[in-house]
Amino acid sequence: MPLNMTLIQIEELLETCHRGSIAAAARALGKSRGAVSMSLSALEDQLGVTLFQRRGNRLAPTPLALELLDDCQRLSDLARAIEARCHRHLEGEEALLRIARDDALPEAVWRDLVAEMSATFPALSLGFGLSPAAELATTLAEGAVDLGLGVMDEEIHVAGSERLVLGDVDMLMVVSPKHPLARLGRVTQRDLREHPFIAQSWYGEGGLRQARLDVRQRIGVSHFELMRDMASDGIGWALVPAPLARERLEDGRLTLLAHPEAVQPQAFVALRSRDFRDGRITNWLLERLRGYLARHGRLAGRPLMD
Repeated sequence: MPLNMTLIQIEELLETCHRGSIAAAARALGKSRGAVSMSLSALEDQLGVTLFQRRGNRLAPTPLALELLDDCQRLSDLARAIEARCHRHLEGEEALLRIARDDALPEAVWRDLVAEMSATFPALSLGFGLSPAAELATTLAEGAVDLGLGVMDEEIHVAGSERLVLGDVDMLMVVSPKHPLARLGRVTQRDLREHPFIAQSWYGEGGLRQARLDVRQRIGVSHFELMRDMASDGIGWALVPAPLARERLEDGRLTLLAHPEAVQPQAFVALRSRDFRDGRITNWLLERLRGYLARHGRLAGRPLMD
C-alpha cells in the first residue's frame, strides 16, 4: 500500500484526539472545521480504517486511533526536530562543540557558561575537557577537540591553527601570609630560589615535565587550583591566575609577594584549527569570555614596584 498520509493529517489527528472535537482542533490549527473533517476522512480512506466514531456532533477516537497516538506524536516530534536542525544549520549553529580548557578561570564561571549555553542552544552537544595549558596544543593537534582555551605564552601553538587572544590574565606570585617570603619587604630572585616553587606540570615529550625556573626545589602539580591551594597551605610560593587568587587575597589566605614581577600579565588564548568551521555558538562563547576577562582578568589596584 503506497504511503499517502501527510504530516498535516497527523497533526490534525493528534489535535482532534487531544481536544475531543474537530471544531476545537480546527480552531487550534487555524483552519475551518470542514477542512479538518475532510482531511481526516481522507486519512481514514487512505489507511482503510476507522479512526473516529461519529455520533451526531460528538466524536470519539476508536481504540485503533488511541493505539496510534504515540507513534503519531513521535512522527510529529521528529518532523519538528528535522525542521529545527535545518534552521540551526542555516543560522550557523554548531551541532557539536568539543572544548579543552585549563583552570585559569574559576570552575563556577564555567558552570555558569555551560548552563547558559544549554539554555540558549538546547540542541548543542557539548564536551568539556580539563587539561594544563601546555597540553592544549597537543590535544588540538591530535584532532581530539575543536577549541583550546587557556593562559598560553606565544611559544604554545599548533601548525595550521589560529590563535585568538581573548584578553589578559594577571599571573600573581602568591604565598601564604605565614610563609617566610611574606615577611620580606622586598623579595629578590635569590629569595625565590631558596624556597619551594609550586609549578605546573604536564605530560609532554619525554614524560612528565614542569615549568622551567631557576629554583632549588620544585613541586609539580597538574592544575592552577592545586597550586593555589598548596600555596595557601604554606608549602611554597606559586604563580596563580588572578581570577583564582582574588578571593583568597581578599580574605587573607594568600598574599602577593613584594617582588618586582609579582604581577605578570599573560594572554588568555583561544586556539582553533583552521579546518574547524566555527559558528554562532563558538562566537557566543568567545564573546562571553572576552567580557569576563575584561572585568576580572586583571588584578584591580595591583601594587607596582619600581
